[in-house]
Amino acid sequence: MIERIRSGVRGARRDDGLTLIELLVAMGLFAVLLAIVGGTFYSITRATTFAVARDQNSRNASNAMNEIVRQVRAAADNPRTGASDSPAFISAGTSAVQFTTLVATGRDAVPQQVTFSVSAAGVLTETIVAGSTTDNAYFTFSGSGSTSTIASSIELPASGGTPIFQYLDGNSVALTPNAAGVLTADQIGQIAFVQVTLRLSSSASTLKNGITLQNTVGLPNLLQPTGDST
Repeated sequence: MIERIRSGVRGARRDDGLTLIELLVAMGLFAVLLAIVGGTFYSITRATTFAVARDQNSRNASNAMNEIVRQVRAAADNPRTGASDSPAFISAGTSAVQFTTLVATGRDAVPQQVTFSVSAAGVLTETIVAGSTTDNAYFTFSGSGSTSTIASSIELPASGGTPIFQYLDGNSVALTPNAAGVLTADQIGQIAFVQVTLRLSSSASTLKNGITLQNTVGLPNLLQPTGDST
């Protein structure tokens, strides 16, 4: 009788709680489940961050390209009385360009001098100086004008890569800049097209999220370039 009671007590004790093996198995299963949940959360977060960064790069690149095209397409020579017109492009480099455009942003419809420049930090800025005239013909541009940031996180091309600004003549042949990365005065007179290449990437995502936009802009106001290709 006593033995039966002891056996019953031992059986009851076995039903109380977990054994060491059962505890280890439970902990192992929990660790696996935790790893799966954590890995899934990390993957979703990484993919979401990439998608947001890629979308933002696309928007910024598109906005920057639209502004550059809008201004460059309206580039025009600056007429002079009793002298040859002043060329539309004042300077033309691989990372900066300055020109006269007929796009007016103020209340008065006057030509503007526009400068697009990309810094070593990858920041694209636009500087606009409104023109003034005393004879309603030749315009001068003085003062610092207004400067605004158009885009940031622009990738500068590697050596030998496609430059941000490239210039083509009437035969769509690229004009080769000098060692300083700018065109000579004779080459500036031959510009018939401007090819713009923008590469934007963001550090917000560890994945490669860069996007590249390229546009070749015609210059309808400069149908006959002033330079001599010979």
